[in-house]
Amino acid sequence: MIYMYARRWLCELLTMAQQSSAAKANQMNRVFLTLALCIALAGCQPATEVVSPTGPANAIDRLDLGEIETGTDGRCFARMDQPTQTSIVEEMELVIPETRDANGAVTAPPVFRTFARPQTVATGEGRRFETLCPPQYTHERVATLQRALRVRGTYAGPIHGTLDTATGNAIRQFQAPSGVQSNLLGIETARLLGVIATPIAQLERR
Repeated sequence: MIYMYARRWLCELLTMAQQSSAAKANQMNRVFLTLALCIALAGCQPATEVVSPTGPANAIDRLDLGEIETGTDGRCFARMDQPTQTSIVEEMELVIPETRDANGAVTAPPVFRTFARPQTVATGEGRRFETLCPPQYTHERVATLQRALRVRGTYAGPIHGTLDTATGNAIRQFQAPSGVQSNLLGIETARLLGVIATPIAQLERR
């Protein structure tokens, strides 16, 4: 709005520049003062946080919510990372193949070497935990979540309202000490961060 008025006053200045009366000169001085005041006020406007509606540049970089299960009571659950076990296994690798003569007889046996490597295997399913249902991961709620994680030092990205990998990693880092090993937001973590309301009955028990 300020710039619209400034543009109109500039047009008036151009018109008055072609006139030479003393009255018009005084009017020009007033317009100059008003224009300077408007520019100063425009520079004093407070900066506001810009929330991008498009999210990260890579549209594919979004957490998969397909693993969330909805129960008959309307509550939603997901599974934490599978428990794993790592062991050392030995394997053999061919170094020099066998040598045969013209008749096909083996003249030199193959040479193998044995090496050890770690092997990690899943030992069961991950533990179920309650999470937000997919419709609850709205643009506004995820933006609130990102702000809360930023204040707590686990998220340093932009506030774009998209549940992307960076946000998921920040969620995991924040809630891991409570035993929730997942990039999806645990329901208790969501309440702790103020992303969703805490039931009154639960507050009364504290």
